[in-house]
Amino acid sequence: MAAINKELLLLEKLKVWDIIDLDPPYKLVGTTWVFKKKKNNLNKVIEHKACLYTQGFTQTAGINFDKTYSPTGRLNSLRTFIAFAASNAPSFHQINVKSAFLNAPLSETVYLSLPQGLKGDKRKSCLHLNKAIYGLKQAPLAWYKRLKHWLLDVGFKACILDPCVFHQKGKDSLWLYVHVDNIAFLGKRLNASRPRLPMSLKSRILAWLM
Repeated sequence: MAAINKELLLLEKLKVWDIIDLDPPYKLVGTTWVFKKKKNNLNKVIEHKACLYTQGFTQTAGINFDKTYSPTGRLNSLRTFIAFAASNAPSFHQINVKSAFLNAPLSETVYLSLPQGLKGDKRKSCLHLNKAIYGLKQAPLAWYKRLKHWLLDVGFKACILDPCVFHQKGKDSLWLYVHVDNIAFLGKRLNASRPRLPMSLKSRILAWLM
């Protein structure tokens, strides 16, 4: 239960949803908890984790989702990144953006049933989603749009041949390769080309930039 409470606090902090009255009755999307154990190098459990997922199979096209296709980075682009890094010796780093989807605003109206652990009467209340959540059909697309908006806003340009490759020109140019919530960085002086992204993302990047 502690893992559930910790995840609910994160969702509340990020303002992922609002609790509203179930009146009139809405088409609700179901939810489920997924649990996993984090282990150390000795295979000893050091943390119990919980992640809330929506039951995407309960969504209805045209009601709570429309477009779902999200670009993913091409394997040839990643190979080019690695080959360039090996031959030219620039800095190459890769990060996984924790809780990436929870940073992506939704354009569709989605209502969720109350998940286990959240106080409230399921017969009278439901959740109105403000941001994407794992399991939602349109979540990857919402995250890609959000990330692309951030990158373009700080001076990056998307590659014409691969929409998941971004480039920031300048004295210390920087290349980014995006595959869902994994981002690879390529540049000669990454610490001098630090992208000014929101703290939810910036905190992960600064771990290796500083």
